[in-house]
Amino acid sequence: MKKGKKNQRKFGWIFLLIIICLPLLYFGRRFYKYLSMRREVSSVQKEIIILEAQIEIIKSRIKEYRRGNLIEVKARDDLGMIKKGEKVYLIQKK
Repeated sequence: MKKGKKNQRKFGWIFLLIIICLPLLYFGRRFYKYLSMRREVSSVQKEIIILEAQIEIIKSRIKEYRRGNLIEVKARDDLGMIKKGEKVYLIQKK
């Protein structure tokens, strides 16, 4: 009978471990998914902030182009254009 009781105890401990481990595994996986989703949300929120800043920069550039300020500067610097009535002075470097 001692052998039978030992086997029963072993079986009882194994059964108890299984009952304890299954919920731990289940909730552990759920918790891991929760943490990874939070990390992903945080990453996406950072990306949104960066994209919103880029949108603001682009909007300000569009406003400048609509005003004509940047177009005039580009035309003067890159293309060497002048307005009517302006005089151009060329300075030679020695």
